[in-house]
Amino acid sequence: MPKTRKLLEQHIIDFFEKNFSKKIQEEPDFMKQARLESFKKFKEKGFPTSKDEKWRKTNLNRFMDNYYHPVANTVVKKNNLNEPCIVPHFQTKNISLVNGHYTGEQLEVLDNGIILGSLQAAARKHPRLVEKYFNRLLSKSNNPTDYLNTAMFTDGFFLFVPENTKNFNLQITQKLDTPVDALINTRNLIILEKGANINIIQCDDSNEHRSHFATFNSEIFIRKNAELNWYKYQNINNVSALFSNSFSEVEEKAKFFTNFYQLNGKLLRNEQFADIIGKDVAVDHYGLYLADKTQQFDNVVFISHSSEGSYSNQKFKGILDDSAKGFFNGQILVKKEAQQTNAYQKNDNILLTDKAKISSQPFLEIYADDVSCSHGSTTGQLDNEALFYIRQRGISKRDARLLQLYAFTGELIEAIKIPELIEPTKDLIKKRLNGELDVCEKCILQCAVTD
Repeated sequence: MPKTRKLLEQHIIDFFEKNFSKKIQEEPDFMKQARLESFKKFKEKGFPTSKDEKWRKTNLNRFMDNYYHPVANTVVKKNNLNEPCIVPHFQTKNISLVNGHYTGEQLEVLDNGIILGSLQAAARKHPRLVEKYFNRLLSKSNNPTDYLNTAMFTDGFFLFVPENTKNFNLQITQKLDTPVDALINTRNLIILEKGANINIIQCDDSNEHRSHFATFNSEIFIRKNAELNWYKYQNINNVSALFSNSFSEVEEKAKFFTNFYQLNGKLLRNEQFADIIGKDVAVDHYGLYLADKTQQFDNVVFISHSSEGSYSNQKFKGILDDSAKGFFNGQILVKKEAQQTNAYQKNDNILLTDKAKISSQPFLEIYADDVSCSHGSTTGQLDNEALFYIRQRGISKRDARLLQLYAFTGELIEAIKIPELIEPTKDLIKKRLNGELDVCEKCILQCAVTD
């Protein structure tokens, strides 16, 4: 184990014992207990290494030689960052988090009964409600970055959606913005009661060109007949690492749809865990990752079918250029009692150079005998024959490549359920394919929205 890794771990441990141990005395007992238990586990295990199966292809050593400054104190700021995430003309509620701090009014009760605001504020004002759900799913994780998140999160957002609330739209900006290299931990809790229906659009972004080590964790509870559609866009600087993990519990006849876009960052790692605990549930986890230079984008997906007659689908696509790396680990578990399950998984990748690499590990674990399940993975290069025919129409080689790459992403764009979100998403992908999210004025893929 590199010496710098031990030094960083000890630095974090010392900081917790000197700062957080005092800070958490003011928190409810259930939250304080969760922190202490997670801190003990992190202290014992430290950061993940290549010996951990799901981290074999992810080298954290390049982040271990930095003296990250842990963000500790919750700072209440004026809500001056309530600009839309990426959809400017869309009826929505906008909220912002900066360095794990919730900005704006600490806790609101909206006209439709929705409770929205700081997780810390919610724990103080609604302790019974928060205690019922907080850390119930994350406590089952054996991931060291989850231990770190639970032990040292500063704050995050809390969302409670009452029964039968319909068509609520929320745009969230989670920003990294410090003048020093920082360790930033954010914790979110989302609860949808029976029959609720909401859309979440989330942007993970950064301002300063500093090296951050950030964890954004979310626990999600979707009750009977409820529906959550969640779109996430990750675009941070090229020197930071972001670990964004979600844990969900989905009840009978509920629907959970995610569509995540990894656009920029030194290391982006999304882990999604869904537990289907009722009949007629539909869970779709989609993702697109576009990496270049020495970036690495990881996706780990685990869906557990615990009840009969439900459906899940994992669909991930990646384009990797230069010396970029990608890692996809998708698992479907169908328990013995989960008869008549339909579960599917697909990972497709395009490598643009000989140095770009992808490790794809789709996996099925099935204990029921009346199921329809499949999985698959493909990795290849651009279709030279198709490029030839495109160029016969007078299109340059560069633009022909861009058109083919854009067509490859189309399946994920077509899955977007919010009409107002389609064009902004197309623009982001076009700009990213054109290089570094530059304005694509000279690109054949013309953007609908220009700067």
